[in-house]
Amino acid sequence: MDIRHANFTDVLERYRPMIYKIINTLHIYRDHSYYFHEGVVALWTAYKQFNEEKGSFPAYAYTTIRGSLLNVLKAERHFDDHHAPWDKEYEEFIPDNSVSLDEQINHLEPYVVCLTNNQKIWVVEHIFYGKGIKEIAREHRTTEAAVKSWRRGAIKKIREEILKYKKMNE
Repeated sequence: MDIRHANFTDVLERYRPMIYKIINTLHIYRDHSYYFHEGVVALWTAYKQFNEEKGSFPAYAYTTIRGSLLNVLKAERHFDDHHAPWDKEYEEFIPDNSVSLDEQINHLEPYVVCLTNNQKIWVVEHIFYGKGIKEIAREHRTTEAAVKSWRRGAIKKIREEILKYKKMNE
């Protein structure tokens, strides 16, 4: 069969068993239709790029199809290695280095000593629990303006304490 004058449909019918053979020799046991499609695309590439001066078409087609399927397998393996789903069993091997909320609050203690109780409420509720002004006002039965005042005072005093701390450590 002269490849240059053959119709691709005829070439595909003739080399279909080769594609299936390569799939089997690579031990591909899932998604046969996907890999067969990749094999057909590789056969098309071989059909279009074949140069008879460099060798026979069957050898070129075999090498092209096999190489293409190996590239697909390699890409899938790379994806699976880098995008593995989380397995709960791994959690027991990962140390828990998280700091409890109480420890975080204690760490902040030197900076919030100078704050009023209401300002401390704003710091804890907003920074540690992520609550907004409206939510804090509702929970503590006060106005939003009062909570904003707590915030302004707390930020001002904390800045002053940080500056004092920096000057002491210079």
